[in-house]
Amino acid sequence: MKYEAITAKIDARGVGYLTLARPQVRNAMNGQMYDEARQVLREFAADPAVRLVVLSGQGEAFCAGGDFKYQQSQNGKPRDERIFEAQKLALWLRELDTLPKPLIGRINGSAYAGGTGLISVCDIAIGISDANFAITEARIGMVPGMIAPYVVKRMGEANARRLFLNARGFSGDEAVNYGLLSRAVPADQLDAAVEEEIDLALRCAPGAVAIIKRLISYVDQHEFDDNFTYTVERVAEMWDSADAAEGMASFYEKRLPRWDWRNKG
Repeated sequence: MKYEAITAKIDARGVGYLTLARPQVRNAMNGQMYDEARQVLREFAADPAVRLVVLSGQGEAFCAGGDFKYQQSQNGKPRDERIFEAQKLALWLRELDTLPKPLIGRINGSAYAGGTGLISVCDIAIGISDANFAITEARIGMVPGMIAPYVVKRMGEANARRLFLNARGFSGDEAVNYGLLSRAVPADQLDAAVEEEIDLALRCAPGAVAIIKRLISYVDQHEFDDNFTYTVERVAEMWDSADAAEGMASFYEKRLPRWDWRNKG
């Protein structure tokens, strides 16, 4: 299928690449981008050959947030139509957040407003040290609605108050301190840093990774009693799983497990 607002591909290792492809407007998001990206994400999620997904942007910016022309076009439309359009970003963020595979953000440049929401749902986000970031909605009379649950969770309430309420700009290095980025590197080291993360992810069992992602989400949202039962059940299931059997066998036999991408046997 041909896409206009994104590009998508899968390499020989099983790495899926989802790239925002509107560089002429700094990859600003619109309804078409939401629709296309969600379709690709569904395909990546369902394809057992896809081991992980890398989210990035074309050009010098990662994502400038929501496209103003797209947002202005919603003015005056019936409320149910506006709700329908607003839900597209909310659904895409949720689908990215719950993707049963590692999601690595290759944050290739600056990100503003909704772009920081995309960063916040990445499991690992590698950005550029001197890139610019800001959550700019307040400056232009708007509200960071759909991204708020993810950005606040990512950086914490205190940092969210610091940055949401005055649209203060910050660098990639500061974004690491705020918790938005996992790591910031010079621009010429970005691809190498992303490849380091890809290499590590491709050494892990896909089935275990999917369970661990759900585990992290569950224990973060529940209290001790629920977590006690949930975690004990997951470990009991793990002991009887094919992945655990293979993993322990490979350890004792001093070989790479079958899922390790370096395994050529």
